[in-house]
Amino acid sequence: MVADLDGTLTFAGDRPEPVVLAAWDALMAMPGVRVALATARSPRCIRGWFGPRVSQIDLVCCNGALVVPAAGRVTSSPLPVRGLHPVVSRLEHLGVGYCLEYGDHFVASTPRALPWMGTRHRRLLPRGLAPRLEGVLKLSVASAEAAHAAVVGVPGLTVLPHATGDGDVLARGVGKEVAVADLRRRGERLVALGNDANDRGLLGAADAAYLVGGGLRDLDLLPHVRRVPAVSDAVAQVLRTVAAHADRRPVTA
Repeated sequence: MVADLDGTLTFAGDRPEPVVLAAWDALMAMPGVRVALATARSPRCIRGWFGPRVSQIDLVCCNGALVVPAAGRVTSSPLPVRGLHPVVSRLEHLGVGYCLEYGDHFVASTPRALPWMGTRHRRLLPRGLAPRLEGVLKLSVASAEAAHAAVVGVPGLTVLPHATGDGDVLARGVGKEVAVADLRRRGERLVALGNDANDRGLLGAADAAYLVGGGLRDLDLLPHVRRVPAVSDAVAQVLRTVAAHADRRPVTA
């Protein structure tokens, strides 16, 4: 089972509710089941929310730009510096807030840029000083529309918009579905949960998929996709259903 976080397992910008975590724990305890979290967030956030559970969870972070498997080698796909430089310059010219994510911390263009990313690991870009562009895993932009405008004509970059109006700039070819495909073992059945545009590829590639909430209406045409209400009780029930089916057939969860 591979699950997104925000808008999928949690709906308040905080750790999942106890009913969801209880169902997740039951799923992790099933023999033959592997679980993964695929999110735009960083590993530091997941560790804070899931605690000791992360030792049993494959982490696909920063929309797939950073993969931290429960066992094995950490891999990353940073943005190309040559392409990132003009994008940052354009955002500065537009006056749009942004954050550069490095994995263990992020650098914000202003104190108020994307406030939901928190303050504990936030470093503020000093006025007049260019940011370090090496090792940036994603560029989070307060406006997805501005992000699209900033990457026009810049090769090697793509934008993943969020339902909340912001967007992430990533290296082209990076995505949750790509990272999960690399983690997947031969013979495993892939079950995925997601809700947002950055989950589209993952939901489409799954053997069975649960689409949480009312977005991505075109995916309703796919026979393996089922829609689930965006409430914790409904999501917990999906996790319990997957666990029940795992008794009969191995899955990647």
